[in-house]
Formats: sequence, C-alpha cells, structure tokens
Amino acid sequence: MELEKVNGHYVNGLKQEVNLEDDLIYGILKSSDLKNTVIDQTRKYTIVTQKKIGQETNFIKQEYPETYSYLTGHQEKFDARKSSIYNNKPLFSIFGVGEYSFKPYKVAISGLYKTFHFTLILPQNNKPVMLDDTCYLIGFDKIEFAVYALLLLNSDSVMQFLQSVTFSDAKRTFTKDILMRIDLLWLSKNIDMQRLNNELTRLNEIYKLNLTLNLWLDFLNEMTPIRNGQLAMFE
Repeated sequence: MELEKVNGHYVNGLKQEVNLEDDLIYGILKSSDLKNTVIDQTRKYTIVTQKKIGQETNFIKQEYPETYSYLTGHQEKFDARKSSIYNNKPLFSIFGVGEYSFKPYKVAISGLYKTFHFTLILPQNNKPVMLDDTCYLIGFDKIEFAVYALLLLNSDSVMQFLQSVTFSDAKRTFTKDILMRIDLLWLSKNIDMQRLNNELTRLNEIYKLNLTLNLWLDFLNEMTPIRNGQLAMFE
C-alpha cells in the first residue's frame, strides 16, 4: 500500500513497478517527515481504498481495474493481517480514515519525536495529503484557518505547556489525550496580535503564502462552538 514514485512510475516496497490509476493514490507523510514548518510535497504515496471505516470497496473493481488487479495480486498480504479491526470488513480495508483525512489543509505533529513543533501540510496535486498513525492532526477547509492554528500551536505558551506535561522517556512523546488539553479558543483570545501578525509576515516571506489576518474573527467563530468538544479535534 506504500509506494514511491521513480521516473514517473509507482514502485512498491517489493521494488516492483506497478501500474495504477491515480485517483486512489495520495501522498503520505510519516513522523520523520514532519521536520519543516510547511510541507507541500511527499516522498511516499499510499493507496486509499476507503473514505470511512467499513466502506464497501466493490467500486474499485469497476472503476479502477488496474488498482483492483494489483490489490488482488497481493491478497495474501491482506489476509495475513492479524488485527481484529479487519475482521468481517470489506476487502482491502484500512483504518484510521475518516472525514478529517480528506481535509485539504492540516496541522500535524509527530507523536514519536520530541520536537514540540507543529507542521502545516498543504495539498499535493490538488489532493489532501495523508498521515500515518504516528502523527496527530487537525484538518481545515481554509488555508487561513490552518495557518492561524499553526501559529497558535507553535507559540511559546503551547511549547511550555507541552514540555510540562510530557515525559522524555515515553514511547510516544505526545498522545491524543495530551493534545486534547490544548484550548485553541483560549489561545486565540489571549495571543498578542502584534506578535501573531509578525509571525504571519515571517511565514509569508519564507513560504510565499501571501495570507492576512482578515479572517481572524471568522476563525474565532469557528473555534467557539467546539470549545466544549475539544476532544474531537486531534486525530
């Protein structure tokens, strides 16, 4: 399911060159990829067979025959998966996928590395980029909202908080429960706006984003209804 692109062709982990339709192929990032502040290109790709857990996959045979042929050619690999999450599920099922996976703009952090640094992930080839299960993310429909969240999450306040509640010897530095404790609404209301604007200007200069704070109030309104539902934010 994990591919690289070599000389314009997809190559799997067995070093086999494979012919696949592009529609179900998305760029994917791993924890080790989340080094830069903004990412718009991936080194690896993955086949996404479902948009939600349990979705039927019969459509692949009809709409994407090359992909179906490839997947069935490796059926034994799917059958060998031992996790009970795949029991009685459609062929070629995946996990950790939902509506949030297909948000075009994402802010993510590695769960494994002690970087205390969040990354903005932009679409690649007009498609959202996926992340593996070692990463945590928040998805947005507007790039402005994603950038505002990025600036808040990379603020000194968040870094100090995360440093105070994480342990250097933990297998996962960050967990969903820890990240859920970050209150974006509170941060939005208490941030120094001049400093925020300065950080946005710096980001624009480095990554040519050309964004403003014109949608800041809309962002606040977006955050307000989910204050009591903060637990649904990080995936």
